[in-house]
Amino acid sequence: MTDGAGPSSTLCRWVCSTRYEDLPPEVRKETVTVLYDQVGCMIACATLPSCQPVVNLVRKLDSRGNCSIVGHPVQTSVTNAALANGTIGHGDEVDSTGLHGTGHFAAAIIPTALSMGQHVGTSGKEFCRAITLGSEVGGRFESILGHYDKRSQFGATVGHTMGAAVTAGLLLGLNADQMEHTLGLAAGGACGLNSHHHEELHQIKALEFGRAAEAGVLSAMLAQEGFHGPREPLTIEDGFFDAFLGLPSAGHEMVDGLGEKFLMRQIAYKRYSVGGPDQTPLYALLQLIKTNGLTADDIEQIEVWVTGNAFRSVTNDKHPSVHMETVLCLAAVHGELTFSHVHDPRYLEDHRVKAFRERARIFIIPRPGPGTRGQRMETNVTVRTRNGKTLRQELRFPLMSETEIQQKFRDLAGLRLDSRQIENLESRLKAIETERNVAPLIKELEIPY
Repeated sequence: MTDGAGPSSTLCRWVCSTRYEDLPPEVRKETVTVLYDQVGCMIACATLPSCQPVVNLVRKLDSRGNCSIVGHPVQTSVTNAALANGTIGHGDEVDSTGLHGTGHFAAAIIPTALSMGQHVGTSGKEFCRAITLGSEVGGRFESILGHYDKRSQFGATVGHTMGAAVTAGLLLGLNADQMEHTLGLAAGGACGLNSHHHEELHQIKALEFGRAAEAGVLSAMLAQEGFHGPREPLTIEDGFFDAFLGLPSAGHEMVDGLGEKFLMRQIAYKRYSVGGPDQTPLYALLQLIKTNGLTADDIEQIEVWVTGNAFRSVTNDKHPSVHMETVLCLAAVHGELTFSHVHDPRYLEDHRVKAFRERARIFIIPRPGPGTRGQRMETNVTVRTRNGKTLRQELRFPLMSETEIQQKFRDLAGLRLDSRQIENLESRLKAIETERNVAPLIKELEIPY
């Protein structure tokens, strides 16, 4: 065990000493839900153009390992599986996000757990423990990065690289001293540039999650072999928070209230295959359409207020899962927005969508000031109709019910599996804590073409 008393060593002692039985029941339940939701997302995303090149490369490099790639009849090494699964984990924007800026931790942590959990043949309880604690660590990193927001980086993959490292380290059975080395090594592999919003295929953004998972796995395995990282990597000069924020003192917040309030309980499961800042405006627009019996022909103008940081994302990123004007056009014409609406070119090329874009006026308006990460889930939408009506909806993102989450899983998994396969996988995932060895279940995620 490490003898240090700084935030890094304190954090490592906590994660390594916290047992599955120590986790509150509601946190354990949420962990299973996060896993369930994320696996459904990955099954749907597995063959998207944003992911396929990575899978193709991994297949060429190494097809002799024991780790599965979700949605593909391929096995490879644990590091390559983490890279591919992490990329699939955020193949589009349907994975969960955080209500208060904890980011897409499921897209990095779950792929890491699937790859390493299968590699070591861990039990269901240890698998869930690693997901919970890795998510907590990744969420804390992302919260601090987002709170200060001093540099232009994609904090989700920067912070969740560290969470992925903890997940992998726990599944390997590392002690606190080894875990501190793991964090130091992972800090050197953390990645994420906001410039990915300028790339229209969503590939770079997806790959950053793959790299986060791969770096987490590789760092933990190196530490297990005796490879050393810097001591107290969070708060030393030129350490993690100094590098990414210019504030080494920021890392001291990492250990506040450990084990008392889990960020796992602050998840926003997404209804739609669109970015976090698009979720609430889309929900509000669809409610106005449904409540007032509107069609696309009735709509003259749509106005959406968003935070300043969200404005940059939803206007710069031209992918139909993020670009808000595209999202709203699709929803106005089709009266809904499913995974297929976003990814099937036929919907985008529909002459009605093109006609609506040319006729209707859509204004995305940034609120004054930068806004907090949590405020990205709030919106004010105004629809002006061609007959002179003005309809308004102001709300914060309404959380999904268990029934809605279940239907989402069935819809996404149903893109690749039949009803019997979905029912079997659903029951296995929900009972994951009872598995003696998760490897056979994970292997079932290799779906033939």
